[in-house]
Amino acid sequence: MRVLTFLLITLVALANVMQAQRYDRAIYEALLNDLEREFVERDLAERVLAKRELTRQDRYELTDRVRRASEKKSYPRNCYFSPIQCLFTRN
Repeated sequence: MRVLTFLLITLVALANVMQAQRYDRAIYEALLNDLEREFVERDLAERVLAKRELTRQDRYELTDRVRRASEKKSYPRNCYFSPIQCLFTRN
């Protein structure tokens, strides 16, 4: 009788330990999923901010860039002819 009682108590204790492990595992998995989601969100936010910064820098470089002599136009901007024809049709 004592042996059966001891086995029953051991079985109940083991069942409680197993249940606690399942509960802990579920908590850790939820925590891991939350951390992964937060990491992905931060990574995405960093990418968006970096992309915005690059586009801002590109716009700044395009607006404030000094043109090279080869890029400068020697004809009026409102000319409707080809650049060569504009050179010869100036007023």
